[in-house]
Amino acid sequence: MKVKKIYTVVVMILLIGLYIAIFRFSAQDAEESSNLSRKVTEIILQVYYRLIGSTRGGAGDSGAVEIWDYALENVIRKTAHFTEYMCMGFLSYSVVVLWYKPLWKGRILVFLQLLISAGLDELHQYFVPGRWASIKDVVIDTAGGAVGILLMIIFDKIRKKSKKKVKRNTMGKMERAQSNWSG
Repeated sequence: MKVKKIYTVVVMILLIGLYIAIFRFSAQDAEESSNLSRKVTEIILQVYYRLIGSTRGGAGDSGAVEIWDYALENVIRKTAHFTEYMCMGFLSYSVVVLWYKPLWKGRILVFLQLLISAGLDELHQYFVPGRWASIKDVVIDTAGGAVGILLMIIFDKIRKKSKKKVKRNTMGKMERAQSNWSG
């Protein structure tokens, strides 16, 4: 019971940190947010071009490079949204698994938490200069959270199977040891 409580406190601290990070990213005005995305995109492109052993673009294709950069920046933004909420779903559901029975009700509560959080995040962005709210981002965020829940469900099933396997192996060894002593 003590381990469950400690785990819950640690996860809650991580969730609060995640909510603060999401709130701070959402509070960035359009220019700040764009600059951060551009920096991340630039780093990813530099790593990519180093890996393939190429330089960026050639003569006369700066328009193509700009389009590529913009498209990649957009993908990075959406992936960041998805990943933040995937972590949120995973962490939230990991606590539900410990404390909430029946689990299906807990899943619904976590999904609602994710949906409401995503909606409030977009509402917050609506009031930030140069930013706007997007239903598409709410869907992306909620989908990320749902994937986090699914990952936790898979992780939990694997954990339970391995526990059963260890228990069976231990019991089998004990039975063999008893038969050796009595035989």
